[in-house]
Amino acid sequence: MKKLDEQNQLRVALYLRVSTDDQVEKYGLDLQKTSLTGLLQSKGRLEDGREKMKLAGERYVYVDEGISGTTPLNERPAFSQLKEDILLAGEGQKPFDVVAVYKIDRFARRLKILLEIIEFFEERDIQFLSANESIDTSTPFGKAILGIVGIIAELEIETTKARTQAGRAEAIKNGVIMGANAIYGYNKDADKRLVVFEEEAEVVRLIFNKFVNERLSAQQIADHLTRQEILSPEASAIQHRKKAGEVRKKNTLYFWRSERVREILANEIYIGKYFYGKTHNSKPIPKEEWTLSPYQHPSIIDLYLFKQAQSLLKQSKQLANAINKTAGDHIYLLSGLLKCDCCYKPERGDTDLTTWVGDRKKLDKKGDEPTYTYAYKCGRKNTKENQIICKAIPIPAASLENYIVEMTKKLLSNPIAVYNYQQKLKSSRLEINKLQKKREEIKGLLNNLPNRIDRLKEQHEGGYIDLKALRTKASELAAKEQTLKVELEKTEHQIAQNSLSVGYINTLKLFSQKYIKALDDIYKKRQEIFDILHMLISSITVYSRPVTKKDKIAGRKKAEQLIPYKLEMELKLPQDILNHFASRFGVKSSDL
Repeated sequence: MKKLDEQNQLRVALYLRVSTDDQVEKYGLDLQKTSLTGLLQSKGRLEDGREKMKLAGERYVYVDEGISGTTPLNERPAFSQLKEDILLAGEGQKPFDVVAVYKIDRFARRLKILLEIIEFFEERDIQFLSANESIDTSTPFGKAILGIVGIIAELEIETTKARTQAGRAEAIKNGVIMGANAIYGYNKDADKRLVVFEEEAEVVRLIFNKFVNERLSAQQIADHLTRQEILSPEASAIQHRKKAGEVRKKNTLYFWRSERVREILANEIYIGKYFYGKTHNSKPIPKEEWTLSPYQHPSIIDLYLFKQAQSLLKQSKQLANAINKTAGDHIYLLSGLLKCDCCYKPERGDTDLTTWVGDRKKLDKKGDEPTYTYAYKCGRKNTKENQIICKAIPIPAASLENYIVEMTKKLLSNPIAVYNYQQKLKSSRLEINKLQKKREEIKGLLNNLPNRIDRLKEQHEGGYIDLKALRTKASELAAKEQTLKVELEKTEHQIAQNSLSVGYINTLKLFSQKYIKALDDIYKKRQEIFDILHMLISSITVYSRPVTKKDKIAGRKKAEQLIPYKLEMELKLPQDILNHFASRFGVKSSDL
């Protein structure tokens, strides 16, 4: 942080606030600005003759007129603009070095809020000056005095005025969660808004991690939580006084059901989204008819991790139908992964590639136990279920599975990729924490945009701004909302990239230690190998070409027959590991 004794000129932003008439008389805008201008001049000059402190520019004079000191900071138009200018500055940049106020209560009268403001400034290398109390947070003494003055200011606050609730829907739009009990992973604050309850939130993160990164099923996760004696949601709510009464469970307090795990995995509240209006006349209505609250609640799970979980939940249902087990409980290792490019025609309305399925044929062999040969074929080979029949010929299962397993063994045993990601873990975690904090700051600004418009209307009604200014500022807020939403999406994406780095290296390490030996026995440990392949591989697209005279295929050749000649694999891995294995993604027909 720059100090006053360094030979650097500090740029200063001013924050001015007046509320009711008596405050206007006592602490008018002219008085505040004149006092602060004098404060900057009193700081003296540098050795080269320049002033040590100078006004950063008229653009950085933030004025909240007709705004009460009890109004939340993010609902104040000018202060919110101040925070936006800081948050939306480029990486490593800041619009000013110091924020100066005439009196501490121009900012806040509650100590907690005041300290949060100072922490926000300090994290961004911005100092705080108060003319009336002679406080300068660049010095230890100034910080100590700040705490004392803050306590005194807090004691002076009158009883907070009760706000009239404008109906259930309006309350929800402002962040109120209906119902007596808080959702698992959260508590409710005094305003009935959700705050993260860390003890339960850790369990929520554990559930998502095991489902997405370790590829455990909902039932496996429920069993794990039960074995670890983690309180079930109902038992936890009662024990932590989130819910009144006694536990009415027939099972132990630690018994988890797979249904509860799935409910947690599917609940958008964990990414800050709250839906209401889920029933009509006490009957459930379709999800597409639910109403989404515009309020941005605190997130427990990052957006892209949640999206992965939803994709897996959907896949798990599809996979249950796609897994083709025949007599002898044969497991097709690539069930649900193989996709056909041959019969994909978007011009006729195809929205997705058809999945290849397992197929078997009984060999003519004497004996009590029948013998089968296994292969994969396009799902459109079934003439009874599809009008359009795929012309690609089946692929023998053994050769295809052996190739994929060998590539996977090389991936899990690759020391270069694993080592490089281990080096990034620590910095990635620090970056995630920083980005998550920025995300919540942006959410706070978005949540208070409606209140800021209300404050503008109050200023207009009080005669502080005219109708033209009201419309201009309201239009600016609408544009700002879009800017903040773009920044929020960008931040979510950055969090996702860092989270993927941390998540996948941990997953690779876990699977390398636990399963790499299982890959050596493709015939006996097929369920374990199935789990590994589905953890690492997103899809395998099968490309086909016309059969030529040189191609050798089983059975007689048919007109317009196509032969698979190339595989394109999409792995669930970060980009640099993908690049490392890019040379191995293409497979020619001679390899099949």
